[in-house]
Amino acid sequence: MKERFIPILSGLMTISLIVFVGLQIFWLKQAIDDGEQDFSSRVYKALNNSSKKINTIEINKFYKPFTNFYQDINNQKDSSTIQTAMSVIDSQSVKYIIYKKTIVNKKPLIIPFSKKDTLKITNLLTDEGVLKIKKDSLHPNIKPIEKNIENSFVSPKFTLDEFARLSVNQMSLESRINMQLIDSVVNLELKKHNIDTDFKCGVLNNKLQLTKIHSDDFILSNKFTQNYNVVLFSDGKDTTQYYLSVYFPSKQYSVLNPILGAIGVTVASTLVIIAIYIASIYYMSQQKKISEIKTDFINNMSHEFKTPIATINIATDALNSEKVQSEPEKMKFYTSLIKQENERMKKQVEMVLQMSKLERNALQLIKKETDIRQILKNSIKTVRVQVEQRGGTIKEQYLAEKYVGNVDGFHLTNTFVNILDNANKYSLEKPEISVKTYNEKNDYVVEIADKGKGMSENVIKKIFEKFYREETGNIHNVKGHGLGLAYVKNIINLHNGGIKVVSKLHKGTTFIVRIPLK
Repeated sequence: MKERFIPILSGLMTISLIVFVGLQIFWLKQAIDDGEQDFSSRVYKALNNSSKKINTIEINKFYKPFTNFYQDINNQKDSSTIQTAMSVIDSQSVKYIIYKKTIVNKKPLIIPFSKKDTLKITNLLTDEGVLKIKKDSLHPNIKPIEKNIENSFVSPKFTLDEFARLSVNQMSLESRINMQLIDSVVNLELKKHNIDTDFKCGVLNNKLQLTKIHSDDFILSNKFTQNYNVVLFSDGKDTTQYYLSVYFPSKQYSVLNPILGAIGVTVASTLVIIAIYIASIYYMSQQKKISEIKTDFINNMSHEFKTPIATINIATDALNSEKVQSEPEKMKFYTSLIKQENERMKKQVEMVLQMSKLERNALQLIKKETDIRQILKNSIKTVRVQVEQRGGTIKEQYLAEKYVGNVDGFHLTNTFVNILDNANKYSLEKPEISVKTYNEKNDYVVEIADKGKGMSENVIKKIFEKFYREETGNIHNVKGHGLGLAYVKNIINLHNGGIKVVSKLHKGTTFIVRIPLK
């Protein structure tokens, strides 16, 4: 049940995290979409207001030469006679003073709507309330007014607005508007709607093609930009002639700016949750690994103790035998065997105790001036018997001229023995071990090489970890408890030295140990 608990808990945590992150992404997208819609809504309101203002400015410009005329019409709209007077200056600087007096239902009223053209209006007031407008035969360029516009005339001001629109629609775009006017009007309206960001604008024709009126670096809509288009000018039939188009180079910032705080908090909280999740999974896996290592360690230690205990038990039984007691040589053999196996168990226990001290930084080295070469030779002597029992060899090459250093002889001996013992244990056939020493700068360097099974790069990274053993399929196929190399690494570090491993799978391994002499 315990073995299944961690995977199940990890699975549930993973599912919960995926759901949480998914919801956060959904909420963020929703917030960005809402921000986009709000921004677009404010932009369109501002542009529609800008279009209305530009049209109003254009009509007012048209009225300017006919101010007196419009005032006369408006003042006499309820009388039976209408008198008009106006002053017009054409493009040749010729001044025209026009005076008209019209009796309603008796004489026509000639109403100008441009500097050159006029319309005849007859039956201005009728019983049915219908205003009939006929084309002036003297001016063939004037088009007849549409029926829907004719029925809409209910006040003099509205009538003149329609006349003005008919006139300006015949003018070129460049004479009607300029970029300075568009920029000032659009900029003012955008600020009224809380949009204070850089923009580019231009005028498009009814085929959405860019005209000569546009900002520098203006870009039409494409997959990277979005333009906002509203009707700028239309004709009497409400058919669009020109569009006002605007795009924002920094649109994303303008959209995200109001919700940056919420986005920041959401992202930060999500990252914290993910970090907690990763840490939890990591520590759970570490705990699982430690549990497995502990079990592995207990099994290996049990195995390490089982062999000497069994040997001691056999030797003890033999010593109790009368036949063995009568032979002094056999007595000596079995007593030495018991002592040997007892020393073996003592070393195992000592290794565990020393590692415990290392973990607690409680191990104190007893350093003194010592012949390191002699320590190495004694270590080789300890392992040589086991190597030769397997038909192997140890080749020695001492090239170092300086070999006396301030070291702890006991722990340094254990260090060399551990490395040599590994070279023996991990040689699949007859061990071929070589030991070479030399000086490099002020270091005493020892190279211990074998032609054993070697290690992969992944294994090399882990061999100095406490309790780590390469093989896990059968934990007893190579004797050991996984403390040897961890102990070696710590002892070398306490001597301010260094250790390096060079290995190739199926080719062999070389341990390079550096010990400072001073």
